[in-house]
Amino acid sequence: MKRFRYGLLILLGTLLCLLWSGGLEALWPHSVQAADPVKLAQAASGSRLAAFVEADQLYRQGDIATAETRYRELKPEFATHAVSQVVEPIYEPEALDSADLAYWNAAQQAIAGNQMSGAVVALEQLIDAEPGFVVAPLQLAEILAEEDRNSEALAVLEQAATVHPYSSDIVMAQVEALADDGQHLEASIAARSFAILNLDHPQAGEFRDRAEDELNTFLNNQRNQNITDTVIGIGIGTIFGNAPWDSTDNAVDTYERVARIFQDESALGGEIADQLKADYRQSGRLVEDPEIVDYVTQLGLEVAQLMGRDLDYEFFVIRDSSINAFALPGGKIFVNTGAILAANSQAELAGLLGHEVAHAVLSHGIQRINKSDILSQLGEQIPYGDILSNLLSLEYSRQHERQSDILGTRALATSGYAADGLRNFMATLNANTQSNQVEYLSSHPAPASRVDYLEELIQRNGYNRYALEGVDRHQVIQAKVA
Repeated sequence: MKRFRYGLLILLGTLLCLLWSGGLEALWPHSVQAADPVKLAQAASGSRLAAFVEADQLYRQGDIATAETRYRELKPEFATHAVSQVVEPIYEPEALDSADLAYWNAAQQAIAGNQMSGAVVALEQLIDAEPGFVVAPLQLAEILAEEDRNSEALAVLEQAATVHPYSSDIVMAQVEALADDGQHLEASIAARSFAILNLDHPQAGEFRDRAEDELNTFLNNQRNQNITDTVIGIGIGTIFGNAPWDSTDNAVDTYERVARIFQDESALGGEIADQLKADYRQSGRLVEDPEIVDYVTQLGLEVAQLMGRDLDYEFFVIRDSSINAFALPGGKIFVNTGAILAANSQAELAGLLGHEVAHAVLSHGIQRINKSDILSQLGEQIPYGDILSNLLSLEYSRQHERQSDILGTRALATSGYAADGLRNFMATLNANTQSNQVEYLSSHPAPASRVDYLEELIQRNGYNRYALEGVDRHQVIQAKVA
């Protein structure tokens, strides 16, 4: 007994010494890691992550220039470098230097002589030489639009809006061009982003109103198209004698219920999400740690609020090692712990969440339901189980993926996180394509060419790769998830 007490005293003394000297970190690392992101990063992946953490802390302290320099040192360049900094605007030609003024004069002479191809070349050269001159992209986009080169005009204005995010003239021209091209959701996002980023601007209210108008146009067009497609399907089934209804009354009744689905996507997604949550909770897989859930929710909302749709967004975390995430209609987003662990930073996880939110914003889930045979099976009750199985089994189209990449990356860049977050997350997936854990690839194809496309998207639009990365806080959450 005495020997036992003596041994216990030695053990307690040793633990107290370790605690006093800091040596308890070796015995209980998570207690120190959760409190010190730098030590956590050093322990996890060596000096590179620690350098990212230091850059993050500089960024959060307001030393943006030094933080950006550090990020540039840590991140390899893409194949072609693109300017990402916001530049000082120039409004008068007289403020240009002699070489740039020569481009401007050449463009005006070409326009006067109705030589539009020459004007386009001169203006493109001017924009490359002096991206701060606001008037040049406005004039170039106008010429391109008049020549039915709408995609080029939109690309010019997209780049100009990135360089001049505080120019109401540039952003409004972009909104008008998007609306004229039928891209009403894109127009809404551009207008709303300007209003959010410029709350004190005298035109902020005008941009908010325009955002609502474009959003309503988008929703009405999409709902009408989906309902029209459904009614056409009913008519074709009737012609060939295999319509699922016995009368026009039944067809009209189903038409109205389908319309309600498209009008209230959040309610539909909420019904399915409630069933999923109950299943995950019963199996013990629903993560309910408030720190983890709040972290994911905050990141998701930071990008979702820039996408122009006031959906009832909810974010859920599932205890699952596979790298996976998916979106239900109406902004219900589920993300696996495996995806949180696979992401290297807040920017990467925010990029993934932004991509999923974009699927919900663009109603891709509803469109997939519409393309399946679920609508033909609607009775008095909506078969949510069948809808869920169709949502999870059907692949997104190439167009859906590209749309979500564009919207998600645009929102990510606007939110203040490094704009290459989604690109870097997809690169991680590509590096693990041989792993059985990468289920995300089955419903969200991410070949190497998609990473290349994201790089091109970031470069073309001049999105800032060197904003906040957020390795510091992400490492703390990963320690809780692991």
